[in-house]
This record gives sequence, C-alpha cells and structure tokens, in this order.
Amino acid sequence: MKHLFFLCALCLTGLLSGCQPCIPGEPAPVVITFEDATEASRAGSPYGDNLYDQSFVPYTHALSGLRFGYGFESFEYEGYAYSTWSGIVPSRWNDMETAGYQNQCSVYYKDTLTGKGGHSNSETFALVYLGADSAISFSDPEKEMIIHSLFVTNSSYTALSMLHGDMFCKAFSYNDRDWLKVTFTGHGKSGQVKGTVDCYLADFRTPDGEGVLKTWKKVDLSSLGHIHKLTFSMESSDSGPWGMNTPAYFCLDNIILSEYFVIP
Repeated sequence: MKHLFFLCALCLTGLLSGCQPCIPGEPAPVVITFEDATEASRAGSPYGDNLYDQSFVPYTHALSGLRFGYGFESFEYEGYAYSTWSGIVPSRWNDMETAGYQNQCSVYYKDTLTGKGGHSNSETFALVYLGADSAISFSDPEKEMIIHSLFVTNSSYTALSMLHGDMFCKAFSYNDRDWLKVTFTGHGKSGQVKGTVDCYLADFRTPDGEGVLKTWKKVDLSSLGHIHKLTFSMESSDSGPWGMNTPAYFCLDNIILSEYFVIP
C-alpha cells in the first residue's frame, strides 16, 4: 500500500505538477506531446512545402484516438493555379529570425540549453493555422474526455509581425493598447457548445501587460468538462473589414486529457 501511495505522489509531482490525481482503478491521464509524429505527419520545412502538395498525412494520437484536423484545397484564379491549407500540423522548426509566411511553421521559442522549440525541452509541437479544418476531435463519434490543460505560444510568423509590423500588419504597442487572443471552445458529441476559455497571445492593454508571448503558457481547459471536439477562434486589435490583419497562427503542446475530473 505504501508503494501505491508513493507512485501516486510521484505521478502527481512529475507528470501533472500537482494538478492531476492518480486514482486506483481509473485510467491514467494521457499526455500528447507530438513526439511520436512521423516525418510524413510533420511540416517538412519552415514553409511547410508538403502541406501544399497533398503528401502531408494528418496526425492522429494513437492511444486516445484524438484527431488533429488538416484540410487542403487547390483552385484556379485568372488562369493561375493556387493551393491552400488550414489545420493543425506537428512541427520541429523554430527559426525565430525569418519574418513572413515563408517561415509559417516555426515556433517563436528556443530553449537556451537544448535549442529545441517544444514545451519542456521537447523537439516537437503543433502549429495551428486557423481555418475550417483547425479542430481537434475524437475518431469515435461517441467519445468524450476532459482536456485538462495544454500549453500555447506564438508562431514566429505571428510574433515577428506583432513585434515589428509588416506590409499587412502594424507593430503592436502599449500606446495603442494592442492585443491578440485565442478562444478555445469545447463541443459535446452532439455538437453542443459546452464552454469557452480565452488566452492572450499578446497583451499591451495595460502598462504591465506581458506584451507578445515569448514562452510556453499553460491554459486550463478543465472548465469545459467532457468534450468530443475542441475548436479555436482568434481576435486581434489589428483588424479591418475583412477580419484580422495579424497572422492567424499559434502553437500548442503537451495536451493533458483523461476521463475523470481534477480533484482539488
């Protein structure tokens, strides 16, 4: 019995930093780190060339059956062929210097010791490009679980745009009280909305606001309860008649989910 208590305490401290209990008889929490994503399911370059040629294989977490949406579309306009994509793509790129969409698959973070860009010294994270396909859902249409938390930060494309401005976007400032926000929405298996959680990726609204987020930030999603699907939306102070001017990208990592609620 003492060994059981010791193992539970170890799990509490090491895996979930004191926020998630080990309950005898209950399934263990699942932590999605994206480190198991194969080469075919990762961005092939900082630009993500394989996201435009239909060779990318959307990522599914095998243990939980959680699918990470990705969609590709090709079309013609005035005699020219175009292709585009939206969704959630595992990546290992973290070029923090190159501005613009040619570096759209990089995270704006680099561990000072390892040089890696993922959360907790890991190499792989997930890039989210907002669109109709940027959603997380279970393969089993009847399955619901609690997503307790995940970590977010900015992509390099978005961060550098906010820090310095570009041909489409203004540089964010405290004088203008700028901000960028992502909203997480939980949906039940019948499609009903179960709740929302906001997180600021940039906050210049007050003099002590954190500015542009430059590290991994934990987001508590446990208030959404048991959900089948998680979707994302973004809002920015730099918006116009056609929506946001700020690039609609962010990064996420280390998703913790289970079938039971957190015990305070």
